[in-house]
Amino acid sequence: MLCSGFRYFVLLTVLLLGACAQYDSERGVEVNWDQATLDSFREGVTTRGDVMARLGPPSQLVSLGDETVLYYLNESARGQGLILLAYNRFNMTARYDRAVFIFDENDILADYSGWVAPADES
Repeated sequence: MLCSGFRYFVLLTVLLLGACAQYDSERGVEVNWDQATLDSFREGVTTRGDVMARLGPPSQLVSLGDETVLYYLNESARGQGLILLAYNRFNMTARYDRAVFIFDENDILADYSGWVAPADES
């Protein structure tokens, strides 16, 4: 009987130690841009102030000699997992939305690029 009780104790312990986990993380700036917003900016016309007024403060501001770069980044990660005594499994998906704007010495837009991951990728 003691052996049978021990088995139940071990089984109960394993069941109680097993768990599911969910992971949800978001870092960076709020995504205020889409393709229509990006298309509204014009090289040689749009100023650094215009971009910051529309998108807010960037994740990073980089000075490259006479040029200035505004870098906007949002990282979103979601996942789930199974945690057992002898086996663990995690499935995680990360999504990166970014926009980069390069300005000349007069703070006029010289070049830019951006990406917003499709909603079905999250």
